Amino acid sequence: LFGEDKFDTVVDTFSLCVMGNEGAKHCLEEMAMVVKKQEDGGQILLIENTRASNPLLGYYQDITASTAADVGGKGCIYNQNVGEMIKQTKGLQIVREEAFAAGLFRSFTCQKIFPS
Repeated sequence: LFGEDKFDTVVDTFSLCVMGNEGAKHCLEEMAMVVKKQEDGGQILLIENTRASNPLLGYYQDITASTAADVGGKGCIYNQNVGEMIKQTKGLQIVREEAFAAGLFRSFTCQKIFPS
């Protein structure tokens, strides 16, 4: 739709969880395609729901995520491993990752390291 290397910055907040795992992976691939390369100042800024750093809270998320997504959670799969999804996206690297609220939410700054 937009073409490659068109945007200085791509911003996404709390939407990967509602796309499902495959949809989120596809969305990250699209972000990697449209953002400019690292040497041209391109960056991707994300704030997302993620699986908690706290093991007990993470376990709770794991056993409730599907039900919560189906019943009133607007489809949000709130225990995704967004960091791992980013690492598996060809051409993207995480420059900075910060956890909030016991890791329930994370911010990511990513850059394209080579054409996707």
